[in-house]
Amino acid sequence: MQKVSWLRRLGLVSAVVAVGLATAPLAAHADGYDTPRSATGRGAGNTYAAGLAAAEQRARQDVLAVGHDCTPGTYSTLLIYSSPGGGTWVFESTHNAMCVD
Repeated sequence: MQKVSWLRRLGLVSAVVAVGLATAPLAAHADGYDTPRSATGRGAGNTYAAGLAAAEQRARQDVLAVGHDCTPGTYSTLLIYSSPGGGTWVFESTHNAMCVD
């Protein structure tokens, strides 16, 4: 009997999570965030983290350059170049967000 109760609880939790994930984009649209925007930017730094942050910041700035409020969105980042000694890291990042039109 314990296994049935545990399995049933797992199924209910999974269903609630699935419904929450499915309705999250709808909530964003209801608040006026209905215009998808994306931009790609390159950034470099003297460490891995600095290069990654520079690329993501550049892409985010390009999305916000149109002057609209946007959701945090998502990033897709690719390492373009790293120097043999590890002193230079160059990334290209694409930022996708929903914005207020």
